[in-house]
Amino acid sequence: MAIAKRITGFHQDADGLWIAELECGHQQHVRHNPPWEVRPWVQAEATRQAKIGAPLECVMCRAPFPWRH
Repeated sequence: MAIAKRITGFHQDADGLWIAELECGHQQHVRHNPPWEVRPWVQAEATRQAKIGAPLECVMCRAPFPWRH
């Protein structure tokens, strides 16, 4: 079951890849890597900022108990 959480911000990792900060406190990489991951909005500041407040599935929130933090 997907658990959608709102995006609260973004930052880059040491490799320059974008990470979404979620309302649950977890973080998730958001890449534009077609055809596997199609997120062209990640590439520009204005379109990233427009996604703040948008839902994103939190993989960590749906993980089994030992992996959840």
